[in-house]
Amino acid sequence: MVNIVKLSAGAIDEAAEVIRAGGLVITPTRTQYNLICDAFNADAIQRVFDVKKRTKFGPLTFSIANPAEAARHVVVPDWVAPDAFVRLWPGELTLIFDKACDLPPAFTMGYDTLGVACQGASPLEDIIRAAGRPVGATSANISGQGDIFVDLDKAVADIGDGVDLIIDLGGDTPGATSDSAVKANTIVDFTFERPYLVRAGVYPVSRIQEVFPNLDTDTEAYKQRLMQRVNEVRGRAASA
Repeated sequence: MVNIVKLSAGAIDEAAEVIRAGGLVITPTRTQYNLICDAFNADAIQRVFDVKKRTKFGPLTFSIANPAEAARHVVVPDWVAPDAFVRLWPGELTLIFDKACDLPPAFTMGYDTLGVACQGASPLEDIIRAAGRPVGATSANISGQGDIFVDLDKAVADIGDGVDLIIDLGGDTPGATSDSAVKANTIVDFTFERPYLVRAGVYPVSRIQEVFPNLDTDTEAYKQRLMQRVNEVRGRAASA
């Protein structure tokens, strides 16, 4: 039976308990509905992949409630100013860095990079604070459908019977009314010698360029560089 509750303080507390117990929660965010779990619980992470029927490359996003917390979990390049996080976050923005924390390998699908998000005021943030730990987050739908917008109805239809709790916002998420073609987080990769735009989303690219004027917005060039890296990693693994 699908367990759907209306957003309330009690629902947030219940969601936090589910997360701490290793369960899965579908929650509204500032963009769309996400599926979340304890970021450090290997069994919960595996459940996420099973529920989403994920077979392609698709690491979870490491979601935090305080921008200052990011530096404890990732390697921040020397060319990133100390105040960059607080200038960019909170907001609908995921930043990819080299990982510097001990997460279950499945979280990043075996890679050494980690996408970190700090959306700000939202049920997602409230759950993270109430649970007292970061969560792993991903869109609340079956894998392989592209950058579609996931509302409550879609989340329930796709994966509702595979989770422990669903929080109903009782209306549209902010992302539903965004002018962005992709109604999800904007993504930027900081693991090269300069920041690369991975995907344009709800968060304005112009705001990122105010902090990083050297942002490379050629997403096709980024894909080529990323695939080169992926092939190198696969080659080393095959020869090991």
